[in-house]
Amino acid sequence: MLIVSEELVSVCIPAYNSGRFIVRTIESILNQTYKNIEIVVVDDCSSDDTVDKVKSIKDDRIKLIVNEANLGMSRNWDKCVRSCSGRYVKLIPADDCIYPDCISRSVIILEKHPEVSLVVVGTDLVDNDDKITGSYMHWPGNGIVKGARIAKTSVMLNNFWGNPVCALFRKDDYIATGGFDDDIPYILDFDLWLGLSRLGDTAVIKDKLSSFRVRKDSNTGVLIGSKGRDYTAEHVRLLDKHIVAHTFKMNGFERWISITWRRLRNYLIALFIKIKA
Repeated sequence: MLIVSEELVSVCIPAYNSGRFIVRTIESILNQTYKNIEIVVVDDCSSDDTVDKVKSIKDDRIKLIVNEANLGMSRNWDKCVRSCSGRYVKLIPADDCIYPDCISRSVIILEKHPEVSLVVVGTDLVDNDDKITGSYMHWPGNGIVKGARIAKTSVMLNNFWGNPVCALFRKDDYIATGGFDDDIPYILDFDLWLGLSRLGDTAVIKDKLSSFRVRKDSNTGVLIGSKGRDYTAEHVRLLDKHIVAHTFKMNGFERWISITWRRLRNYLIALFIKIKA
C-alpha cells in the first residue's frame, strides 16, 4: 500500500487493570503498516500487572506514564492525549485492537481532506478469546458525511461514529474541543465525536479495520447492565450540552424521542452484552 504521509501518529492507550489484554493491544499497533508512530500508555494506578506487561515489550516507540494518584477515566484519557507528540491521534482502550492497515488508510484521508475532523473505520465485536461475535453499526456507506448531519442522527438513533478504537483525529482539534468532560465520564468518546463534528466532517471507511472487545466487566457493560438510569441521565447532559453549543438543532419533541430511545437501547445493549460476553 502507498503511504502518502510521514506525519507522526500518536496511539494513546489509557490503562487501568488491563494486564490481561494490553500486550495484544500494543502488538496490534506495532504491526501496523504505518511505522511513524508513538505509543503513549498512561496507567491510572493499576493494582494488577499492567505496568509490568507494558515494560516487557521492548520498543523505543512506547512511552509509559504511571500516575501517582488515580485520576479517573475522563482525566486519565485526557492526560493520555495531551501527553502525546503526534499531529494525529488514535485513542485505543487497552483491550481493543487495530488491524494492519488501520492507521495508514485513516491518515491518508486526513492528509487529503482538511475539512474532515474525524475518520472512523469498521469495527468487529470480539469476545475475550478474540472470536468475532458481530460488528458495530457504523454510518451506512463509505465517504464523507457532514458533521451536523451525523451528529444529529447519532443522538437521535445510535452513535454512528463508533467506539474510540475506530477513530483518528487531529490533536489540535482535540484541544479545540476542550478535551474530555468530567461531567460526562462514561460516554466521553461520544461527547468528543460530537465536539469534533462542530469542527468538520466525518470520513467513514466501512472496511473492518479494528476490533472492540465486548465484556460484561467493562465500564460500559457495568454501567448499562446495572445503572441504566445513570447512563440515561448522562445522555440527557450530553444532549443539553450540545444543544447549547449549537452542535445540532433539536426541538423539545426530538429531545424527548432521543431520551426515550436511549432508555430502550440501554436495555437492548445490556441484553446483548449478557448473551455475547
